Amino acid sequence: MPNQQRIFPLTGVKNFRDMGGYSAADGRQVKWGRLFRSGHLSEVPEDIGEEVTCRNITTVIDFRSDAEKKRNPVRWPVGWSPAYNALPIGGNAAAWVQELFERIAVSPFPANELRDQFILAFQTIPVKNASGLKKFFDVMLTHEGDGAVLFHCTAGKDRTGIAGSLMLRCLGVTEEEIMDDFLMTNDAVELDATSLRLADWLSERAGRQINPKDVFPLVGVERDFLYAAHSAINEAYGSMDRYFTDGLGIGPDEREKLRSLYLTD
Repeated sequence: MPNQQRIFPLTGVKNFRDMGGYSAADGRQVKWGRLFRSGHLSEVPEDIGEEVTCRNITTVIDFRSDAEKKRNPVRWPVGWSPAYNALPIGGNAAAWVQELFERIAVSPFPANELRDQFILAFQTIPVKNASGLKKFFDVMLTHEGDGAVLFHCTAGKDRTGIAGSLMLRCLGVTEEEIMDDFLMTNDAVELDATSLRLADWLSERAGRQINPKDVFPLVGVERDFLYAAHSAINEAYGSMDRYFTDGLGIGPDEREKLRSLYLTD
């Protein structure tokens, strides 16, 4: 399915999209309008009205840290009051990137180091933050009714990307479509154009020209990021199935419940 059919813009929210329509191994599909993922919601206009309420999002899961929420506080537009779950999960990249903006004024842009930090974050998040991801699945398992779930971090690409890939795997979606969903961030954020704008801003700040391709990890994602997460899981737990069972508490019964909640009949 073309990415444009999944990416439904929501005013003030970056990287917002529906995870419906992916095919599971048993022939069912992920329900449309049931699972959404995005960046932070702090810039949603107060008067957004039906644009958000028509999506019937009744549960929100926020992976951001307290520091991130201080920079972009949680707030809801008029008429929308979802159940809010603060489930911070982190990684080394988020803290390191904060240092980047101070370093570029006195040293060359650390392109290779930046990418390495994101690889490290993807290796770290699913293993070191398994307890937070377990809570994510706890919420997903107890979400009843016809409403939808929206889960997000700041950019909606790294922590949200990992959680989304794990959720789709539990639902039995193919590896190819899991990767398609992960990489869709690059379409949703208009990777080339956004990287160019960011590079121009950083170049002005640094007093030297910065290549837009060097800032890609700050804006988008690549296959190797998700591969790094999977490799770290396999190394720590022996297999993805053991990770779900031992790390996240998701056994056969829990998987079947998730499928009953989020797959078509």
